[in-house]
Amino acid sequence: MGSLLIVFMLLVENFSSSDIDLEFNITDASIKQFTLTSDNTLYYNLKLNVKARNLKEKILYSEMITAISSYKDNEFAVVVMAPFVIAPKNTIMLKQVVFEGNSLIKLKPQQVVEYNNETQLGFYNVNLRLEPYAHCLGLRVPMISNGKLEPTFNVTKCA
Repeated sequence: MGSLLIVFMLLVENFSSSDIDLEFNITDASIKQFTLTSDNTLYYNLKLNVKARNLKEKILYSEMITAISSYKDNEFAVVVMAPFVIAPKNTIMLKQVVFEGNSLIKLKPQQVVEYNNETQLGFYNVNLRLEPYAHCLGLRVPMISNGKLEPTFNVTKCA
């Protein structure tokens, strides 16, 4: 039994941010609601599909990744993602990340202008951190309007 445990420990690695051979991509994203009120409350409903690729020769196990979304330098939501196991040299789709709720944010006057422009264009520039592993900057997330995405989302590689 002891030798079986040692073999298992050699094959499986609980990865840390200092020793990561893991790539993340945002494969799809959409916003159903992204409303900023006059009292600086942001009401949001944002969904992201995340793909992870193991570049190592060992099985990787993640106990916890914290997804933190931000808009114009304002963090507005935090979600703890489900643990996962990923085989060597393999790619998996993680459980969809859903940010839904409201948060107080403070935008500068120029950022309010940018928000209004993005509202008219039908997309918002959102950043995502997958702590402690990756940053996904400049996600151009489309708004769902009348059941349709306007415009479409481009797959984005995280650094």
